[in-house]
Amino acid sequence: MTEGLAARQRIRKKKDFLVLYKKGRRYKSRYFSLIYSSGALPYSRVGVVASRKVGGAVVRNKAKRWMRELFRRNRDALECPVDILIVAMPELAGATWAEVREEFLLAVREVGRRIRGR
Repeated sequence: MTEGLAARQRIRKKKDFLVLYKKGRRYKSRYFSLIYSSGALPYSRVGVVASRKVGGAVVRNKAKRWMRELFRRNRDALECPVDILIVAMPELAGATWAEVREEFLLAVREVGRRIRGR
């Protein structure tokens, strides 16, 4: 058994990205922006975007790995199925894991609260 994200837990299709961009709700953080929508599937999915503004290829890939790992470790905090698109900001390149983790936990709690309607 592997601890990674299953293929079904990743948003991969262009159509799914476009739907999230168009109809998703937004949460902005210092290091990333979340675009989310209640999932039609019985499990949560994640997509990660890091533009060249974030940095070179190595930095962008590191940012995407961090975001996927944070989602994998904390997806249970959402409590309900959600599709989330994480858009990395340029500030993420200079941040530490602890800083990004703290921001992500706050964001996940807030998204979960918004989706539950509290």
